[in-house]
Amino acid sequence: MTALQLLILSLGAILAYAAARCLYFLDFHPLAKFPGPKIAAVSNIWYAYHWLSGRYPWATEDVLKKYVRIAPNDLLFVTPQAFTDIYSPHVKNHETFCKTDINDRGDEHGGLLFERDPVRHRKVAKQMSPAFSSRSMKAKEPRLHKHIDFFVEKMKVVGYNGVDISMWCNWLAMDISADMAYNHEMHQMRDSFNAFTTIEQVSKRFPILGKFKYLFIPFSAVRSMKEMNQTSREELQRRISRKGNTEDLDLFEQLVPADGVVPSNPKEFRHLEMVATQLLFAGFEPISSWYFSTLLYLLKEPETLKILVSEIRGEFTSYDDIKPNALASFEYLNACLEESMRLFPSNNTGLPRVSPGSVVDGTHVPRGVHVQTSLFAATRSPRNFHDPLHFRPQRWLDAEHPSYDSKFSKDNLKAFLPFSQGPRLCPGKEIAWTQTRLFIAKVLWTFDITKVTEKDLDFEKDFITYGFWVKPELIVRFVPRQR
Repeated sequence: MTALQLLILSLGAILAYAAARCLYFLDFHPLAKFPGPKIAAVSNIWYAYHWLSGRYPWATEDVLKKYVRIAPNDLLFVTPQAFTDIYSPHVKNHETFCKTDINDRGDEHGGLLFERDPVRHRKVAKQMSPAFSSRSMKAKEPRLHKHIDFFVEKMKVVGYNGVDISMWCNWLAMDISADMAYNHEMHQMRDSFNAFTTIEQVSKRFPILGKFKYLFIPFSAVRSMKEMNQTSREELQRRISRKGNTEDLDLFEQLVPADGVVPSNPKEFRHLEMVATQLLFAGFEPISSWYFSTLLYLLKEPETLKILVSEIRGEFTSYDDIKPNALASFEYLNACLEESMRLFPSNNTGLPRVSPGSVVDGTHVPRGVHVQTSLFAATRSPRNFHDPLHFRPQRWLDAEHPSYDSKFSKDNLKAFLPFSQGPRLCPGKEIAWTQTRLFIAKVLWTFDITKVTEKDLDFEKDFITYGFWVKPELIVRFVPRQR
């Protein structure tokens, strides 16, 4: 057989395989009956392209109706019932729809957030739960005041000419998160881990690329990730050395209590490292984005900003009176925070799970099929919310509130689940609410804020996400109020 004949035979075999694969996925695969882009049914190209473009949430919104096939073995759902069916079922707090390998970093240690094994996840979650109790959160309030007060004082010095709040929100959130997790202020942030999240996602779909995933990331980003991991290890060692001798209790106290034994096994230490790092970043990026998005949308809606400022300044006669307990009952503040989080959800990965062979929103999903949801699409759908693409805090108010608008009375507020639900409900929900209320209240009590950036940022065009949001520059002026 000549080389040319061998080449023709090889190409013919490849084409025959490709045709047979397409035929199987389109007509005979268990998901063949589900609608969706044809290219997504036969390959992972659709999924990978939209992740790499940074526009994955928008892509899911465009193709969604009730459910849709987004990859050969993946279904995407958008209805509130689907959220409940996927994330709530459990047996003794062990979820029945288990995590996929979306966060698998190549070793057996999933820590808390990345752990796939329901039994191991439940064990770590139970161990950490006292750190998020009301009593524990109350004890941590002085730290929140310390860091937010520092931000306010800095704005009195540098804020008059305008500062980029995308950076300052990152710095503040990182300082708070590091102090909460490790009892230590980092005074820095690392912002290169977004792109790596996307490369991880895509390499899961094309395993051959997994060996080359680091080639897709700029050297500076790889260096930053290396420094970030090294920082995490150093902080872990430093925190362990201070066991039983810290000024305040932190989240890490639940992992290695003062009277506990420090693990000497490398595997156990690696587990501690994973949990500690996840606690740090879980308290950083979502909170930073919540700060940023709230200020962004308030500046876009001057009348809303005016009402909120009036609520805050009308209640407190002095800055020192601003306390978390009082803020919890501020209806308009809570409504604004709900609305900014609705329009700017922090987790857009889809939270994929593996079906055990069960019904999701009335549709049987075969065992082994990956299912995920789109909070982004659900909260922007007119089926769930009136005027869904605009910042309208009125939708969250009770009918008795002066700013209530009956146009929003039929909104399906249960379609909004930013902290998930079921066994993997975010344990840091209350502390997230506490610190964001406190930040917005103290800033708006102290300053009149105005936008300096000439360009009016367009969420549909100026934002992208690689697992976490890439936020553009937004220059805001902080002018101390006249009293």
